[in-house]
Amino acid sequence: MVETSTILGIAESYIYKIILSTIILLVGFILGILAKKFIYRLLKEIELNTILKVIGIRSDLEKWISSIISYLIYFITIIFFLEQLQIASIVLYLIAGGILTLLILTFIVGIKDIIPNFVAWMIIQKKKHLKIGMEIEIKEIVGEIEKIGCLETEIRTKHDDVLYIPNSLFLKSKFKIKSNNKQN
Repeated sequence: MVETSTILGIAESYIYKIILSTIILLVGFILGILAKKFIYRLLKEIELNTILKVIGIRSDLEKWISSIISYLIYFITIIFFLEQLQIASIVLYLIAGGILTLLILTFIVGIKDIIPNFVAWMIIQKKKHLKIGMEIEIKEIVGEIEKIGCLETEIRTKHDDVLYIPNSLFLKSKFKIKSNNKQN
């Protein structure tokens, strides 16, 4: 059987780590808050925003710089906190994996409309059904083609509105060529 003193020693070690980690976290956050206020006052004193307005920069850089430095202190504090608990590498790998997954999903969602429209543009170019100046009707839209782009076709209606129709719509929907005013 395991001795009671060994169990108490392990428990004491964990409690010591938790208390020390909590102290590190509190001190780091207090330092972050104090650094933000100090740097903001320092930049306010040298009138950084006023100097930058002369150059043409209108951002509130005093606030931005002080906030960035405080966030950097918070980040370093959290790294020390996790390191003291001996879970820093696991948490950082999970965060990096989450960010990478988010970036990949964002890219996939962003490209899901681009590929069909680009493929439709290549088909439109190959078949040469649509030309600039043609009057067409697609769904409830009637107008003259002004531009055929890689992703969308620009149509001007009778009311002088400009509509941007995704090229993939020309493959998915029936359209009527009403007249062929210009031959390009």
